[in-house]
Amino acid sequence: MLKRIFINLSIVAIAVFVLDFAIGKTLQHFYFCETSGLHYRTTYSIDSTRADILVFGSSRANHHYVPEIFEDSLHMSFYNTGRDGNSILYSLAVFKTIIKRYTPKIIIIDLMTSELNYNVKSYERLSCLQPYYYNHPEIQSIVNLRGPFEKYKMLSAIYPFNSGLLAIGIGNMEVNKKRKNDRNGYIPLFNCIKDTVLVRMEDISTRIDKTNIDALKYISTVCKSKNIMFFLVQSPSYAITMHSASIDLLTKIAGENNAFFLNYVSDPIFIKQPAYFQDQNHLNNDGAKVFSETLANRILRIESRNALYKSAFVNQLKNTSIQSKDISATGRNH
Repeated sequence: MLKRIFINLSIVAIAVFVLDFAIGKTLQHFYFCETSGLHYRTTYSIDSTRADILVFGSSRANHHYVPEIFEDSLHMSFYNTGRDGNSILYSLAVFKTIIKRYTPKIIIIDLMTSELNYNVKSYERLSCLQPYYYNHPEIQSIVNLRGPFEKYKMLSAIYPFNSGLLAIGIGNMEVNKKRKNDRNGYIPLFNCIKDTVLVRMEDISTRIDKTNIDALKYISTVCKSKNIMFFLVQSPSYAITMHSASIDLLTKIAGENNAFFLNYVSDPIFIKQPAYFQDQNHLNNDGAKVFSETLANRILRIESRNALYKSAFVNQLKNTSIQSKDISATGRNH
């Protein structure tokens, strides 16, 4: 009797395993067959881009940085890796996969000060990285932050795709395959804000998440070690914001790693122009163009200044070396 129960349970277990494997592999195939849309942009960011300039962040990154403006101003290739609704942890994961493949010249991370605070949703949304879990072991520790049982759940072949079944289906339809509405990862917005009354945004200091701080410090340190120009940017919001402890923290992190913190949240150029915004937190395409031109020109000035300092430093070293040789030669003559 016990033997028969054991055999039946074994048959069921094998059937479940085979079914899970077969369905999981089918979903994986169709997931990576997508040639446009949200999944495709993440896949391209992780596996393919070799752009000189990369932007990381959430929806504000996705909608505020116009690639061709940066390419024309800085004469470098550009890709926007931003993804709606995600956080610095998502940016860290994508950054780690990219830096393993090649070394970009400029890294920009767009974030709001609230993104440094603890938010359970930022961990839940790491599910979008599950399809890359086994092909990119460098991100496994990040995905595992979703919960203590995440690494065991990932043993299922279906699990990495079950939260995106509808998106996978839509992504493989013919109508979606023809949809190419992003430009090097940039998604333009075209509406204008309806409520043009400026509000005052107070910094609600909930618990700062050390994991987010560590993620930011890791990216900063790697950029410093690889001589990548690193910019922490707060792009414009249609609101008056107060100075906060988070801004001080971002300034400190940038300062410790030869990076640059550029804050445009309440910049007069933008908050006096409601026509530049789709809503309180997002620029529309017109606003994104103005912001991209402003930021690209500022980066160009910083880059030129750094090149000038570097040239002066090299010349100083050469002069010092020549003087040392002259002193040495004079000593030998005596």
